[in-house]
Amino acid sequence: MLERKDPERPSTRSGWIALRGPEDMTRRQALQLCGGAVAGWGLAYDVGAGEHDEQLDVALQLLHRQEPESKQGLSTHAPMVAEALCRLGYSNHAVEWVNSYRAPMLRLPAPSTRIDPQNWRAALGPNRKAKSWEEANARWADWNELFIAELAENRWQDVLDLWVSRLAPGMSGAATHGVIRTAHAVRSLARRETHERRGELVRGLAYWASSYEELPARPGKQARFDQFADALAEVPLYWEAFGRRPEGRNIVEVLRGVHKLDRFGDVRDLMAVPADLAGAISALTATFTRVYLRHGTEHDTIAFVHAVTGPASLRRLAPHVSARVARSALPYAWQTAAAVFSAYAQARDLRRAEESKLTREELAARAVTNGDEHAIKFTEVMLAEHKVNPDPIYLAAAEDVITRV
Repeated sequence: MLERKDPERPSTRSGWIALRGPEDMTRRQALQLCGGAVAGWGLAYDVGAGEHDEQLDVALQLLHRQEPESKQGLSTHAPMVAEALCRLGYSNHAVEWVNSYRAPMLRLPAPSTRIDPQNWRAALGPNRKAKSWEEANARWADWNELFIAELAENRWQDVLDLWVSRLAPGMSGAATHGVIRTAHAVRSLARRETHERRGELVRGLAYWASSYEELPARPGKQARFDQFADALAEVPLYWEAFGRRPEGRNIVEVLRGVHKLDRFGDVRDLMAVPADLAGAISALTATFTRVYLRHGTEHDTIAFVHAVTGPASLRRLAPHVSARVARSALPYAWQTAAAVFSAYAQARDLRRAEESKLTREELAARAVTNGDEHAIKFTEVMLAEHKVNPDPIYLAAAEDVITRV
């Protein structure tokens, strides 16, 4: 059985509020401590009839049956887009979108060596010397087997609670695709438990674990800010230090460049978390949505999209893990978004308009018509965040990405 008391979970850092005894709380109590009832997390959000999402299971079944072949390999967007379409109220488009997804069919890694549950850390992360994305994440299938076994013996919520705690420091791995895929799976499972959705959670967690990478952090400093915008001003920019962005063929490699910035080690612990965790997530996504509109509209659009969608995954995970685990993950969500900002932003980038004249329903329809995976997923996140926090910045960013990608 799954061991709930894990001495190796990330410790609470200075400046972050700790809660005692989450194992003794009911989920309702945990949610209240995190800032309110379920509605506070935006779980009731839907543009259309998102609760009627049986087609999601059909789409997931199609995708899982293709394995070990997979469209775009481990970095596939198909299952995430299918779930986002259902959430937007376009579940009738999910299977059609999956079938029309134009991406190369790549072979997923095969199982190689069983992961020892007592020595799981040794299996974390990619092979940095690999020449391809799939080779880099070769332990994915081994992690897959481990999570299949854990979910066979435990409630998915208990497995999630344990592994979000363990994997949160590596949230930036695979350009946040692992945590994003996990979050989509969790949200779908919360609506309806099916074999396909449990299988998708297995795959998401396995991707997160096999792509796990930590950003530099220097613990021990007192938190200095309670506003993300203020803390952002202290994040060093690679462009200012070196006159260019970090070298790399993709976002994963570029983000590794922040290790060269000594001051980035202080970033994770710049922020103190307020008592309202749901509100803190809103503040985080609003801050980096503004970052997107200033910098992502100038260059590197998809990187700045991930500065929002990756950290926003915590919104979907938090209601289903203990309050302590949700809080321990927030510094890493902030750190991950700040790493994108640090690696890609240029001080000379210009601000963009922060309002849209389109309605939420019009934005959803346009995103679906656009058909691009990032347009759909980013728009869905923007509308979900706007439902919780009606800041017009989210609608402006959604309109921009629909016209840009």
